[in-house]
Amino acid sequence: MVVTAHWIDDQWNLQKKILNLFEYTMLDKALKFEKAFTRMYLEDQKYQKYCREISTIRGNPSTDDWKNVKAFVKFLNIFYQTTLKFSGSLYATSNSFFHEFFNLRNDIIKYTKSDDLTLVDMAKRMKSKLEKYWGKFESMNMLLIIVVVLDPRYKMKYVNYILSIAYGTLLGRIKSEDVASILTRLYNHYNDSFSENSNDNIEGDIGITSEPGDLLQSQWEKYMEEEGNSERKSDLEIYLIDDVVKIKDFNILSWWKASSSKYPIVSKIARDVLSIPISIVASESVFSTGGQILDTYRSSLSQKTVEALICTQQWIRLPSKECKFEDLLEEVQKLEEIEEEYPDSPLRID
Repeated sequence: MVVTAHWIDDQWNLQKKILNLFEYTMLDKALKFEKAFTRMYLEDQKYQKYCREISTIRGNPSTDDWKNVKAFVKFLNIFYQTTLKFSGSLYATSNSFFHEFFNLRNDIIKYTKSDDLTLVDMAKRMKSKLEKYWGKFESMNMLLIIVVVLDPRYKMKYVNYILSIAYGTLLGRIKSEDVASILTRLYNHYNDSFSENSNDNIEGDIGITSEPGDLLQSQWEKYMEEEGNSERKSDLEIYLIDDVVKIKDFNILSWWKASSSKYPIVSKIARDVLSIPISIVASESVFSTGGQILDTYRSSLSQKTVEALICTQQWIRLPSKECKFEDLLEEVQKLEEIEEEYPDSPLRID
C-alpha cells in the first residue's frame, strides 16, 4: 500500500507518482482485423460454435456491426484523449479542465446533429449525462475555473469569453463576476495569512527603543504607509492587467517559478491550486468493462488511515531491540488485571 500526495515544491516542480498507462483501444485495433474475423468465421469451426452458442450477437459481426464500431471508436476517442490529459502525472492538469470540458461539451453537441443515427443517439445520451452532473454552473468547483485565470496564457478575459459563449452574454457576465469575486476573496485570505506571518517577525520592534518624542513621528510614518498601500495596486490586479503570454511549449510551473517575486501572493495561490489533480482514477479503469482497477498509485486513503500508516512506518524503522518472553508475559498479565478491575473499559484482550 502506498500513500500518494500531490504538491508543488519550492522549486516549482510538481511532485506526483508515475502511473502505468494501458491502452483501451480494443475496438480500434479490432477494426484492423475486420476481414480476418470474416475469414475466421468461414474456416474456424470453434469460432462458429462460439458465435452461435456463446456470443450475444449470435453470429459473425455484420457490416452494420462494423459500421457501428467505427462510429463508437470515433466518438470514444474524444473521451479517451481527454482522459489521458486528465490522468497525467508528470505535469499540472487542473488548468486544462476548463478547456477540455467545454471542448468535450461542444463535440457532444456537434454529434447530436450528425447524419449518423448511431452517433446521434449516443451523443444525446451523453449530453443528458453531462447536463445532469455538470449542467449547472453552481455545481462546478470554482477552483477549476480560477486556475484558468491563474494561467498567464488566458487569465480573466478567456473565462469571460468562454462563459459568454456557453451561457449567453448577460448570464455569462454574471457568472464571470462570481468567479472574479471568489478569486478576490481567495486572494484576501492568502494575503491576510501572509501579512500575519510578516507581522509576527517584526512585532515588538517599535516602542521599546524609540525616544518619547519619536512616537508621533513613527505613527505618522505608519499612517502614510497604510495610505500608500491603499492606493497601490495589489499583485493580483497587476497580474490581471499585464498582457497574456504567448510562448510555444509553455510550462506553467516554470513560468510561476520565475514570476513568484513579481506576484508573491498570487504565486502562492497558483502553487496550491495547480497541485490539485483533476482525476485520481487510472485511465485504464475508465474504459475497463471488468472490475475496477486500483493500483498502488491511485489508492485514496482517509486521514486516519494515512496517519496510521505513517506512524507504523516510523515504528518499523526504529532500531530493533531484544524483547524477552518474560517481559511480554508480565505485560499481558498487567493488562488482564486492568481488564478485571475495569470490566466496562473498551480495552479487551481477545
